[in-house]
Amino acid sequence: MYKSILTLLVIVAFCISALAQNEMRTNVSTFDVIPLKSNGYYNGSDLKGGFWNGHFEYKNTYDTAWKVWTGISVSNMTDTITNSFTNEYSSITGGGINGTKNYAVCFLGGTIVPEKTTKLTGFYVTNTTYAYKTIKAGSAFSKKFGGTSGNDKDWYRLKVISYSGANKSDSMLFYLADFQNDDNSKDYILNKWTWVDLGNFKASDSLILSFESSDVGSFGINTPTYVAIDDFNAVASTDLNMNPGLFFNNSEFFTKGNVWDGQNDTSGGFAYGKLYFENSYNTQWGSFSGWAVSKNIDTTKSGYDAQYSAITANGASTKFYKDSSFAVSYGRSVIRLPYKRGGWPVTYFRFSYTNNTYTYKSMKYGDGFSKKFGGPMGTEPDFLRLFVIGYDDNNIPVDTLGLDDMNDEMALADFRMNRSYLNKNWTPYISRGFKKNIVRMEFQLESTDVGTFGMNTPAYFCLDNLFEVPIESVSKSDKGMIKVYPNPASNFIIADVQNAQAYEIIDLAGRQFLVNENPDSNKIDISELPNGIYCLKVKANERIYTSRFVKL
Repeated sequence: MYKSILTLLVIVAFCISALAQNEMRTNVSTFDVIPLKSNGYYNGSDLKGGFWNGHFEYKNTYDTAWKVWTGISVSNMTDTITNSFTNEYSSITGGGINGTKNYAVCFLGGTIVPEKTTKLTGFYVTNTTYAYKTIKAGSAFSKKFGGTSGNDKDWYRLKVISYSGANKSDSMLFYLADFQNDDNSKDYILNKWTWVDLGNFKASDSLILSFESSDVGSFGINTPTYVAIDDFNAVASTDLNMNPGLFFNNSEFFTKGNVWDGQNDTSGGFAYGKLYFENSYNTQWGSFSGWAVSKNIDTTKSGYDAQYSAITANGASTKFYKDSSFAVSYGRSVIRLPYKRGGWPVTYFRFSYTNNTYTYKSMKYGDGFSKKFGGPMGTEPDFLRLFVIGYDDNNIPVDTLGLDDMNDEMALADFRMNRSYLNKNWTPYISRGFKKNIVRMEFQLESTDVGTFGMNTPAYFCLDNLFEVPIESVSKSDKGMIKVYPNPASNFIIADVQNAQAYEIIDLAGRQFLVNENPDSNKIDISELPNGIYCLKVKANERIYTSRFVKL
């Protein structure tokens, strides 16, 4: 008995410890919520002196006489061909990180000021098209790097200086082009998004960007002094480690009530663990889209007033947290993985989902905009289901989860085949993963109740207990089944596979119970597990195998 209690405490402590490491942060700048026209830019011509995003101010100066700007602007321009000052707003990648549209451009130098003193993580940079093409081919004002022979020791770099108070606290140099190596094959001009690591910097209350180049003349640097910036203060492209669950329980999110929905926030979303949840708040209409976070447990309301509560009146993690919060999705909701060229191999992921109170009551009773599911006789084959689309780093959808067949379906309501099902519980979904590498996941709803303007059913659902996208560093991934015996079992199970490298046991709610790297054998002790149904995942022979078993 004592041993069982101790095991449970260890599991709870492990989950709480992991949660503490997964701080929710809105101080990340993706620049995606800055309003721009298609193939447009913001350059400070409104004379506001810059803009805010992700709780950082980006300084900007605009000269009305000459119609030129300096500092930091925002762009979504995509021209990767034109080598001209007229193409000063385009990145050489043709867009932002991971297929996103918006990114920032710094010209001559820039100043970034946090809302409060902040320990910065870093940011991504790449060359603008104008700078890249000029360095590569030269121009009437700038030399071709490497010179005619290719042996000139040219370089172009970004200088980053951090200040705390009035004092310089840290600095670094980051090369945007470097031809200084004796081996010319190692010369490069940056043409992909690359992480600038500020992890060793002290907390900063301002950051100054400037440029240095080997190509200088009477009036200073000849090289066009531009750089493109994205995902400021985000996370680096490091491996995603397995996480026991994102439970959305963070008191810092609820300093002003029971909901965070992006109101009075310029961030455009929040970072949690190594994932980024996109959000957009419309101040004119007082509404959000994307992701919100809530601990609202009031299910007595209906209609728009009930948009922030789950019909369960709690989160999915009440076993571990008395005050259980959850995420609320409205519209098409996006979760972004850290930037990685080529995307991430996501072999599977899991989460729990349930109905939003507004949506549940609308389907159950009908309202002024939406029908009662099943119709007056309860026989009409209505359904509301959730599915997830995976996108690669070229912004192309590569795979969809939840629409393969009815066994894979995530039903929030189902009145087909004489059913009368309205989901009012947290339901675990364990995915087979995506067939190709992805950089973001888009959650969408599909309903049989549609009208002239699209879906009539309120497009909300609630999400919790999200496993932070397991990434497998093996050459092949397979959801092949293996035999586990005895099954059911009380004390141990044996996985019928050779050369096991690691195994993991989770329950159907997505909670992780056991992990063993480099096990001595394929005999697994399950004596301390609570009774129930579990999923065993085994890494062996460069593949991933799974099986379910019952613990008695």
